[in-house]
Amino acid sequence: MGFQEILEDYAKGERDFSGADLRGANLSGADLSGADLSGADLSRSNLGGADLSSVELKGASLWEANLYDADLYDAKLNNANLTAANLVNTNLSSAHLQKARLYRAKLEDAKLFGAYLSYADLTFANLTGADLFRAYLFRADLYGADLYGAHLIGADLSRANLSYCKLTECDLKDVKLESAVLNGADLKNADLSGAKLTNAMLYAADCTGANLEKADLKNAEMFAAILIEANLGQASLRGAKLSEANLRKANLQGTDLYRTNMCRANLSFCNLSNIRFGGANWSEANLTQANLSGAMPSDRDRANADLSETSIASTVSSPKEAIGCVEIASLTEPHYISLKNKGSILLGRHPSATIRFASQMISRRHATIETNEQGNYILQDHNSTNGVFVNKQRVNGSMVLPDKAIIQIGPFTLVLQGDELHLLIRETGEQSTNSNYTGAASLSTVNLSGANLFGANLRGVTLDKMNLSGAILPDGTIRD
Repeated sequence: MGFQEILEDYAKGERDFSGADLRGANLSGADLSGADLSGADLSRSNLGGADLSSVELKGASLWEANLYDADLYDAKLNNANLTAANLVNTNLSSAHLQKARLYRAKLEDAKLFGAYLSYADLTFANLTGADLFRAYLFRADLYGADLYGAHLIGADLSRANLSYCKLTECDLKDVKLESAVLNGADLKNADLSGAKLTNAMLYAADCTGANLEKADLKNAEMFAAILIEANLGQASLRGAKLSEANLRKANLQGTDLYRTNMCRANLSFCNLSNIRFGGANWSEANLTQANLSGAMPSDRDRANADLSETSIASTVSSPKEAIGCVEIASLTEPHYISLKNKGSILLGRHPSATIRFASQMISRRHATIETNEQGNYILQDHNSTNGVFVNKQRVNGSMVLPDKAIIQIGPFTLVLQGDELHLLIRETGEQSTNSNYTGAASLSTVNLSGANLFGANLRGVTLDKMNLSGAILPDGTIRD
């Protein structure tokens, strides 16, 4: 059936043209609203300005088709092939494009508000200036797509792949990006205020000048991300990983930075006033001229080391009974493990670790303790992200542990006494008062070892809550 016959039959009331072969057909300006073209082949056809509203195009081939300025409102394009199709200025509002293939499609200034694009392939598509207000893009693949200046307010991009996407100056207010992948994405000057980015991955993403005010970035992976002059005021970055990130001149006023990992991050000239950063690891961070006035280095509603998230393997015993894998925050006496004749003791998050910590600040295989031929205990750091500190000195490689050595791993403190390794348990926010530990230092809630705080404003900050070993203080002196 030729396209002329289809137009004539359509005028007579016929609507079922499923499977039709319309390759290269010229249907410019045609009215085919409500027609059934499921499985039809419209490759390289000209549908510019056509009325295709509510049309059925499920599984249809529109490869390199021209749909410029066409009306596809509420069209059913599930599983359709729109590879390299021209959809510039096309109305696709409320259209169903689930699992559609839009590889390298041209969608500049297209209207896609409320469109259904879950699992769609939009890799390298051009969506410059497109309107995706409240569009559904769950698990959509937008790798390398260009969304410069696009509007995505309230859109659902949960678990979507936006790696190396161009999102410069995009309007992403209140967008859902939970567990989305934005590695290497260009988000310069984008508006992400109120966006939900929990567990999102933003490795090396460029967020220079972006607005992330009140955004939810809990547990986000932002290694080496660029956030120069970004606005993160009142955002939540709890548990986020920003190692080696560049936040120079960023605004983080009132931001929740509890347990963030910003080791080696650049925080120079940052506004960090009134932040909450208990349990944070900012070792070797650059905080030159940063404003930390009113910063709170602990959460009063938690013990400083947050031991409620820690478990000890079944080989650990208490003076009263074997405790197995339990929450130890509720226990009031120090617990220990005998190192004698135990071979290699693994400390970390790995399920097989001898001493297992359920904390993201601890590496899976953080460190081991072994016995040498002389009977000495040797601690080996396995290139852990946050390091191991013995008597406030960072361990480089391995070292012999002296008796009564105080070992700091993340927010946790262990003390070697003879052949026993004791874990200090905090009680109501204070160190255990057991007389065996009178020489043990209290747990620091913030790790700033090796950090550069030259010229920083620390007015109102309680320094005794911080590990500042080797840090450059505001006056230029170095803390022992």
